[in-house]
Amino acid sequence: MDLDLGTTLIGAVSVVICVAPFVLVTRSVKKKEKAMLRSLSNFADQDNCKIHEHEYVGDFIIGMDTNKKAVFFYKEEKGATEKLSVNLKDVKNCKVSKIGKSVRKNGKVEQTVERIELIFNTSPSASKDVVFELFNYQNNLQLNGELQTAEKWANKVNAIV
Repeated sequence: MDLDLGTTLIGAVSVVICVAPFVLVTRSVKKKEKAMLRSLSNFADQDNCKIHEHEYVGDFIIGMDTNKKAVFFYKEEKGATEKLSVNLKDVKNCKVSKIGKSVRKNGKVEQTVERIELIFNTSPSASKDVVFELFNYQNNLQLNGELQTAEKWANKVNAIV
């Protein structure tokens, strides 16, 4: 079966048009992740730490120096940045806080999540508990893996402390 040049050209252009958005979005996400990892690493450098493990989720990145046992958090949203760190030597435990409310809709009760936080309970000698806010419904309309990330990092921290 012979394909003429016009059909082949139209097919090739169609494939490029369909694939290009996915390639551009992936490149954009990778670029943002690299920039945020660079910012997190610079923040960790201030405490003479290095990021050995990290996880990037949307508008924040969380990382850990496994040698010095410190966790770092960097978040960018609406032009503001939030940088927090916690030394795990001062932490008793870490827990996930899922703050929400119940809403009655069509006769059914649905749970809505308003905030997800990673709370580091510190020893009495440390100043106060450290809270990383991973999700806030006022800034993000939809969850994007924040709860799973919080649970994963709480387990990692609790395994160390």
